[in-house]
Amino acid sequence: MADVVCMGEYLVEFVSTRPNAPLEEAAEFVRGPGGAPANVAVALQRLGMSARFIGKVGNDPFGEFLRHSLQQTGVDTTYLLTDHSARTTAVYVAVWQDGRKDLCFYRNPGADMMLTPEEIPQSAFEGARAFHYGSITFIDEPCASAQRKALAIARERGLMISYDPNYRPTLWPSVQRAREVIQDSFRYCHLAKVSEEEWEVASGHMQLEAGIKAILDRGVELLIVSRGPDGALATNGDYRLSVPGWKVPVVETTGAGDGFLAAVINRLLPERERCGSLARVPHEVVKEILGFANAVGALTCTKPGAIPALPTKTQTESFMKENTRP
Repeated sequence: MADVVCMGEYLVEFVSTRPNAPLEEAAEFVRGPGGAPANVAVALQRLGMSARFIGKVGNDPFGEFLRHSLQQTGVDTTYLLTDHSARTTAVYVAVWQDGRKDLCFYRNPGADMMLTPEEIPQSAFEGARAFHYGSITFIDEPCASAQRKALAIARERGLMISYDPNYRPTLWPSVQRAREVIQDSFRYCHLAKVSEEEWEVASGHMQLEAGIKAILDRGVELLIVSRGPDGALATNGDYRLSVPGWKVPVVETTGAGDGFLAAVINRLLPERERCGSLARVPHEVVKEILGFANAVGALTCTKPGAIPALPTKTQTESFMKENTRP
């Protein structure tokens, strides 16, 4: 049983220990588990929801490291499969304090790309209330077909579906292809989270107003725009609200957006079950949820690494009590 099923890339990250410098200047790295959907799964687990992860790693030491890392967090790894033909995906990361990242992926192909539709059973969704996905799994086959099958099952079961494009330019064959796939993928979800830096690619528009309309017109019930240290914006088309971020000493921003989104899912899922649609959740409730989610994202920035830095519900609530509301 799991409240939320997350699906997508799970990879080993090598993060440069030298901040505010490009990869070509990096000499030392810290190894850790990563991948946006996996980060969301762990964050949900830490916030009090049960999570299950669907994905693939290679039959190699890094694959074993990733499997063990996820199991330690309590995430259900029953459907984290092992591929015997491709290595575990790796990424080298350099980070800047303002949130920018320099990424270099080793994925040609990576094991996460080899997940097939036949490896997505109905049983993976037993007991689930929500399904979360990103755009990276749509880049290549057979994993693109596997993700479409998972989405079909989630929709048939009436789950709340959330989507984070998580645009990574170096993984796509072209910007145009990324635009087409990322924008089309909004049609599957009820909740969408888009970061400011990927806004034009994800929405198809530079202007906020036009981009919001384009995304909501695809059937999205609630759109959230994450703005890093500036907080977040939410709209259902009838209202629009902004909630500022929390001020913290930034160590590293990796995983902050994933922690933020997990917090949104954690608090919005029961509200959608109560109201029947995210569009009907009162804006005062959404505003409160964004404040909590911003706190989770901020706390994630205070420690190195993505998964190791994700806070618990208790830690987040304590932080909010001890600090002045933004």
